[in-house]
Amino acid sequence: MEPAQQVTSEHPFVKETDSITNEVVPACLSTPNPASVDFHRIFCKDVVRLVETSNIHKHSTTCYKYSKGKSDTSKTCRMRMPRVLVNTSNIDLSTGQITMRRSHPWINNFNECLISACRSNMDIKFIWSGNDAKVLVYYITDYATKSTLAFHNMFALAQQGVKSIEQQRVTNSIDNAIKKSRKLVLRCYNMIASQQEVSGVQVASYLMNYDDHYTTHTFRNLFLISIENYLQA
Repeated sequence: MEPAQQVTSEHPFVKETDSITNEVVPACLSTPNPASVDFHRIFCKDVVRLVETSNIHKHSTTCYKYSKGKSDTSKTCRMRMPRVLVNTSNIDLSTGQITMRRSHPWINNFNECLISACRSNMDIKFIWSGNDAKVLVYYITDYATKSTLAFHNMFALAQQGVKSIEQQRVTNSIDNAIKKSRKLVLRCYNMIASQQEVSGVQVASYLMNYDDHYTTHTFRNLFLISIENYLQA
């Protein structure tokens, strides 16, 4: 009787059969090992699975958030899907714009190495011109620092502040109008500020003590509160 052969795999999660794909989402599998003997085949198969399961666009309500009030026929997807097919990659000599080949109208742009390493959907773009770079910097800055508190939410929080002041009116009826107005503004501000959401990028930047601006000069901090208190004493 021959001894049982030990079956080893260069990539423990990718088998020759496709049965595993029916059980585990490809995004949850580990990245193929570059040291594998059959790495190229495993890598290509891994990329195909990731693209098919994670990078094909499907319309949702987010796609049409800028088309509210329009008819279904006039609504346009803000992700610009489906996209025009391009047979071959080309360069517009007049503008310098690079257009990459596209064989599928619903697949987002991706980089094979990045999508295999990050295991998630992506929409990558080559930043070629200075204008594109400026737009990208503005988009990242706006996305990282944007306020998610809508106006109607701010009004609701301000209304809570007004109700809180009205409830104190019975006990503090001797306060004059100026003092009441000051309390009202302060209470509304505190209600709004306490509910303000901050992006994860901004929080991480503050915790890591990263710079949030760039200047050509070095400045000194002035603690004006203590100076003001001293002058008013």
